[in-house]
Amino acid sequence: MTQTTVSIATLGCKVNHQESEKLADDFNGLGFTIVEQNEPADICIINSCTVTSMADAKTRQRIRQARSKNPDAFVCVIGCMPEVSHDAVSAMEEVNLILGSAEKERTAALIVRQLAMTRKELSPTTTATAAAPRYGGRTRAFLKAEDGCDRYCAYCIIPYARGPVRSKPADEIVSEATGLLSSGYREIILTGINLARYGADFIAQAESDSLPLYKLLKQLTDLDRAREYRIRLGSLEPTVISAGEAHAIAALPRICPQFHLSLQSGSDRTLKAMERRYTAEDYLDIISALREIDPNFAVTTDVIVGFPGETDEDFSESLAFVERAGFAKVHIFPYSAREGTRAANLPGQIPESIKKARAAAMQEAGNRSAKSYLDGHIGQSRRTLALGPDKTGALRGLTDNGIDVRIPQKAYDFPHNEFFDLILTPEIVRKFE
Repeated sequence: MTQTTVSIATLGCKVNHQESEKLADDFNGLGFTIVEQNEPADICIINSCTVTSMADAKTRQRIRQARSKNPDAFVCVIGCMPEVSHDAVSAMEEVNLILGSAEKERTAALIVRQLAMTRKELSPTTTATAAAPRYGGRTRAFLKAEDGCDRYCAYCIIPYARGPVRSKPADEIVSEATGLLSSGYREIILTGINLARYGADFIAQAESDSLPLYKLLKQLTDLDRAREYRIRLGSLEPTVISAGEAHAIAALPRICPQFHLSLQSGSDRTLKAMERRYTAEDYLDIISALREIDPNFAVTTDVIVGFPGETDEDFSESLAFVERAGFAKVHIFPYSAREGTRAANLPGQIPESIKKARAAAMQEAGNRSAKSYLDGHIGQSRRTLALGPDKTGALRGLTDNGIDVRIPQKAYDFPHNEFFDLILTPEIVRKFE
């Protein structure tokens, strides 16, 4: 019997990527063979994103590409887009099966069951494999701690796609992290849809003397005192975390000095309209607290331009904020109305031409900020993890604060998956992760 091949195309956030990794492991364990997206496959899975209309368009494009390249394949769409736009996905003739976010944990089993009913010739081998996780290369591993969001910002569809906050018990997370370290992983990327809200579903904040996420991280940073490893956090919400809490987390040993904090706007008036629950000054206080820990603490962010009612003055305030905040990387999103959100019905919708112009100006500011951030590291030493050689033979590395480096083959003698101190030079600094 020919072993069935599976490809997984992943769009969107780090949580989606973690879930795809877990899905690949599930299929490996059932005896299937995982192949790259551009390789022929018997089963094509598209792990969708719906955060913007552009994300929806990219998901539809991936679906069509999967069918075009694999005419006889079983095509399954999973994740956020089916939760929000099920009818739109089901109308696509390329799709054989649709599964929502709540079914991601059982995706492999559900596909196998569907295949058994409809395509008996596409079956896994009877011998399950004990293959190591496909992605991460035993160097960096994603660990999902939380799913869902209960903040309901005016523009955001994700709470409707992902549901309320659901936290994994701390003992399960600690057990998973211990297993990853024992398997040889040296960096764990802790992810969640609203990671700062970890524990909100099983512990009342008023009853806690500290942020539940902080308590979890204290456990994770003290798992193996004899081994060097590090914890990198996914996106944190300034709607949840205060400057003091951010400082306490950043001060823990093994926590990477790199946080993604979604700004969305540097204008207080726009933040209020977005229902973001903080001011621009609150956000700056968090940055200041982090840079007390490390002057080169990397802060990356998201910014929305063209939100309904955003005036030229509001945009100028947001642009000025980005120019002075010292971001390592800025992701720019022209506002995209999502049916079902409050912002979709707000007055003052901004013309696309203005959104485009504002996005271009904001991107220029973000690019200048990123260049300035990288330039400020030249001549400095950063703790770096060796990720292995690239196609040219150069050593790929990642600094503790997220800078991607390439060291020429003849200039290093560092084994894969080991930490070392690296003096950064213009020749080896590539970009921010």
